[in-house]
Amino acid sequence: MTVLHATTSAADVVTINFLHAQNDRTYGPVIEAFEKANPNIKVREQRVPFDQLNPQVQARIGAGDDSIDLYGVDEPRVPALAKRGLLVDLSAQKDLVLSKTTPEAVAATSANGKLYALPQWTSTQLLFYNKDLLAKAGVEPPSADPAKRLTWDDLLAAAKKVQGAGAKYGVAFEQVDRYYQLQALFESSGAGPGLTGDGLLTPAVNTDKWVKTMAWYGDLYKNGLAPRGITPEQMGSLFINGQIAYFVGGPWNFYDFTKASALKWGIAPHPYFAGGKPVTPTDSWAVGISPHSKHQAEALKFALFMTIDDQGALLSTQTNPLPPANQTAFNRYVAEQTKLGGESTAPYAALLPYELKNTAVSRPRTVGYVAFEEVMNKAFSDVRNGADAKQTLDRANGQLTSIFARLK
Repeated sequence: MTVLHATTSAADVVTINFLHAQNDRTYGPVIEAFEKANPNIKVREQRVPFDQLNPQVQARIGAGDDSIDLYGVDEPRVPALAKRGLLVDLSAQKDLVLSKTTPEAVAATSANGKLYALPQWTSTQLLFYNKDLLAKAGVEPPSADPAKRLTWDDLLAAAKKVQGAGAKYGVAFEQVDRYYQLQALFESSGAGPGLTGDGLLTPAVNTDKWVKTMAWYGDLYKNGLAPRGITPEQMGSLFINGQIAYFVGGPWNFYDFTKASALKWGIAPHPYFAGGKPVTPTDSWAVGISPHSKHQAEALKFALFMTIDDQGALLSTQTNPLPPANQTAFNRYVAEQTKLGGESTAPYAALLPYELKNTAVSRPRTVGYVAFEEVMNKAFSDVRNGADAKQTLDRANGQLTSIFARLK
């Protein structure tokens, strides 16, 4: 195990650099509380867009750069990052983490039996809907009861009706080109995660079911039901502005949607394919420490505060409402978020625990995940913009086969 070392006396002030891809509101309350309790440690944020985080980690930490002390880690990337020596082994904290979170959270941040990151959040996906647009079209709002979950056929029929009554778009996915959100489509249709074999290093993304599901996804954009040319970061604004009837997104949207006084919205369970099973995305971000940091002990102290400490874990949900992995904070978070939007968020108290227990499916845990995600996200983007589903997936499968051959 890498030894965590401090380099300061009590009179010194250490500045630690925290690289992450969250919005500029997320960590303010956490940092303020931590620095107040630890006046000898200052935290400097380095924020980058989501798509730039992994390349920066690979390039900077991979080259031995000591200017990053700790960083946000997307949980399915843990095995690959650990294999490349980009994370400090935190196994000494495993018992503490287990006592404050869940076995699933520990598993998501471990590789080869060792803990390499501290679990911060978990996640789910919801179906948001615009009450005014549905009412104008005479469409009944979807039920919040998981037993009455909409099929995709039912949802698209309703979305077309609402679009016909004046909505600019019938349905939209928030993370249009990201495997995290779109995996649920392929799992629900029976296509599977797209990886099989030993170590999940055999790609299977051009099977008949994968092609059929991908073509279904591409048709949403080809037919104008869903918007092209909009990034994940911009998608929530379209819903706030009343341009989208049904919106598949995460609970982090509660903060902005609740502040939009003109928006009347509700939530319902994530749809599924008829004949398949309900599936929802899960897992989320964790925090890891760079092996090249000169301030590993201080970085660990801050990382533990914002993930494992009851107060710190809750503070990180104030403006970016993701469910904390810390179970004490999780219970308080659910109570707070349920009240936040009144009638709009009231179903969340029952819906979130239900989905996490019954429908949540993690992304594949494999040393090849980083490459897999990059290739698949490009494939989703190509199909959304009009490329043929089969040709795109055949090409993706070939690329992955070549890449994974070097990892076996």
